[in-house]
Amino acid sequence: MGAEEHKRKAPKKFKFAVITVSDTASRGEKEDKSGKFLIEELEKAGHERVLYKIVPDEKMAIIGAIVDAFERGAEVVVTSGGTGIASRDVTIESVRPLFDKELTGFGEIFRLLSYEEIGTSAIMTRATAGIIRSSGRAMAVFCLPGSLGAAKTGVRIILNEAGHVLKHGRE
Repeated sequence: MGAEEHKRKAPKKFKFAVITVSDTASRGEKEDKSGKFLIEELEKAGHERVLYKIVPDEKMAIIGAIVDAFERGAEVVVTSGGTGIASRDVTIESVRPLFDKELTGFGEIFRLLSYEEIGTSAIMTRATAGIIRSSGRAMAVFCLPGSLGAAKTGVRIILNEAGHVLKHGRE
């Protein structure tokens, strides 16, 4: 079965959560433009939001938000922020151990598209995605950088592939 046939059999709608990881936004010092944009685009595509949360760049806060999303029935989680190389960028270190399967191709495609948009600075992101399985369920998690440009690039990939990822993640 080819990719197109898999996509035809994949879920068309899903419940989602957006988790913004930002010290400044969590303190109310900065507006979360990326998180709001992601919500807007996902809802516009007909998907149902079950959680929106802003957390600081802290491991337990990030993990807690992921667990909260799962408990609220999220099938897709998009994180925004904390994917760089600064010492406070701990999203990847927090989320990656939860993955049953990592989708390294997501990060590769994201960086390719980012390279076309911003040039070699695209190497600074560690964007990734994966599947978390628990209690007979699968949840796809996509970790994006926190910029609005990254949200615009990432949501294109997510909207095209999230259902496909869920289909296989549930197998």
